[in-house]
Amino acid sequence: MLWPETALDEPYWESNFETYPKVQRVRQFLSLHPGVELITGVTSVVAYPSKETASETARFRDDLGYYDFFNTAVHFPSATGKASFYHKSRLVPGVEGVPNWVKAATIDLGGTAGGLGSQKERTVYRMAAADSTLRVAPVICYESVYGDFVNQYIKNGATLIGIITNDGWWSDSPGHNQHLQYATLRAIETRRDIARSANTGISAFIDQKGRIRSQTGWWVQTGRRFPVQLNEELTFYVRHGELLGPGMQVLAVLLLVGTLVMSLNRRFGTQPVAAEPVARPA
Repeated sequence: MLWPETALDEPYWESNFETYPKVQRVRQFLSLHPGVELITGVTSVVAYPSKETASETARFRDDLGYYDFFNTAVHFPSATGKASFYHKSRLVPGVEGVPNWVKAATIDLGGTAGGLGSQKERTVYRMAAADSTLRVAPVICYESVYGDFVNQYIKNGATLIGIITNDGWWSDSPGHNQHLQYATLRAIETRRDIARSANTGISAFIDQKGRIRSQTGWWVQTGRRFPVQLNEELTFYVRHGELLGPGMQVLAVLLLVGTLVMSLNRRFGTQPVAAEPVARPA
């Protein structure tokens, strides 16, 4: 089961995550539905014991010390299983990925704002059953725009892409539709089905050919269920990454250099010498 980005929107300290009432309600829900696993978006906070151990994005308060805010995907493997955290790493420029002294929190864009922390590696959530081949890539919002970034989840073993997003900052504009279409590209590139859970956006299931098989309306409170196909194979794109873009950049440079060389050759090259006239015999 997928819940969207920031579905649990208040800050949750990861060190005492299980003490929050909403987390306990999630546990109760899962206890009523054995075998169900949940991935949901939260805003989490991590404390650091000292300045030396703090990250570059860490904030400081006299009463709290050094700490980081994260836009996080949490996996509940069961009613009692330990929750695990993935911290969003491809941050939205100017909103999430900004220095702490920039007061981006005053900009209302529908999600967590400010200088957020991130992690280096892509986490893949493996389902609890020992024989399960379901391994979910918890792609958070803006991360789904980048094919080479999503590839890292696939290389880490993901057999299904789960996109959780909060599209509220686009309101009723083409933005939330465009964001949905980006997901279809990721499905084609990786040959992975996609389950997309969108808060104030369009939730959908997308097959490995990029076809939207089931979707909700915009700003509709509902849930959807749909069978998905898992895939473990690595496509050429996943194995080799972005070749077309860098290749076109190299070609553009070569064409520019060739044009300059031809231009300089015409301007400064050796001019042909006219042949002397040959005198005709009398």
